[in-house]
Amino acid sequence: MAETDVLVIGGGPGGLSAALAAAREGVNTMLVERHGCFGGVITQAMIGTIAWYRTKMETVDSVPYGIILPQKVENLLVAGRCVAGDKVSHAATRQMMCCTVTGQGAGVAAAVSVKENVTCRQVDISEVQEALKRQGVRIE
Repeated sequence: MAETDVLVIGGGPGGLSAALAAAREGVNTMLVERHGCFGGVITQAMIGTIAWYRTKMETVDSVPYGIILPQKVENLLVAGRCVAGDKVSHAATRQMMCCTVTGQGAGVAAAVSVKENVTCRQVDISEVQEALKRQGVRIE
């Protein structure tokens, strides 16, 4: 069995996006979910699909890397509803689309960390942005 480079815990919108993004970058990725299905509230609570959120013309404003990077734990990235922020920013970042965006960024950052053999804190953000662009994300 191949060694796992990136371990994603939780198969909600953030976790799914993180796992897919890391795998697209060519690192061995494992996604672990405690429930019997992926999708978080999308599938477990029968909330509408997220497919309509991503279109070719959509632009994603750069989300600050610091909101997914814990201050006191190395090589851990958080995405989805558990990102850092105050009450106002947290209310804006806990929506499904924001969860997928932070998940994709975390997955790519984790993959870049593995490929460059650096900690998540040492990742070159321009490398992350270039990888996201290769995955079709429009960054402005």
